[in-house]
Amino acid sequence: MTVALIILHAAPEAENPRADTAVRLAGAMLAEGKDVRLFLAGPGVRLLFPSSSATESTQALFRELLELGLTVQCCGSSLKSQGMDHDLPQGVTKSSMKGLSGWISEADEVACF
Repeated sequence: MTVALIILHAAPEAENPRADTAVRLAGAMLAEGKDVRLFLAGPGVRLLFPSSSATESTQALFRELLELGLTVQCCGSSLKSQGMDHDLPQGVTKSSMKGLSGWISEADEVACF
């Protein structure tokens, strides 16, 4: 099975659709039968928690993909720097740059946003 890694370092904002594109790409890759992993870093960790800056459709699709088996890790340092060092949504685990490095080594495909 193809392992696809998407790294999201952009905040989920309506004016900057990179997070929306990353989530939609994850859905397309899951539909193709790939093992899809999403790593959230920097402002990208804001995708984990509903906010006024993220579009409702992006948040809804993200939650749906979690239920469908999307594997998500997020940078613990980024959570702290974004003031989000609290309980994570079900299906999301805290990780580190070491964890990301391991995922990069295992991936057949990598996309960054």
